Amino acid sequence: MAGKDATSLDRIDIDILRILQSNGRMPIVELAKLVNLTTTPCSDRVKRLEREGYISGYRAELSAEKLGFEMQAFIHIRLDQTNFSIFERFANEAALMPEVEECYSLSGDFDCMIKIRVRDIKEYQKFMSVKLGLLPGIIQTRSEIVVAEQKRSKGIDPILL
Repeated sequence: MAGKDATSLDRIDIDILRILQSNGRMPIVELAKLVNLTTTPCSDRVKRLEREGYISGYRAELSAEKLGFEMQAFIHIRLDQTNFSIFERFANEAALMPEVEECYSLSGDFDCMIKIRVRDIKEYQKFMSVKLGLLPGIIQTRSEIVVAEQKRSKGIDPILL
């Protein structure tokens, strides 16, 4: 198992993580039965996993398509590296843009990559021509429009745990 703290997890902890990742709303009574514990020790383990950061939160997974946000794009970005603070400034500004779902620093030909989600090609063009220009330090971009989503992550694959 990878990670610094992963060795402190036992089989029951891992089972709890697997189950809650697929159903974070599962009642503690049901969870306890699935991992062969009584309610109190199961609840204590969940609280410990939350406190120690193994469980970083719970959320509803929204359907972007149902909400009308049909288009996704990945934008690779090369930054002006003469100013080392530009990476942090770029990431901080990108995080404030509602269209930006994800932002990564990269190795290789491009320095950063953002994933955006918009309603349609017109919103994409507006983002590219207006909003992207507001981000600091950009000297080159390359965009890729998502044609079809083949796999959407639901978190860490349980086989890895």
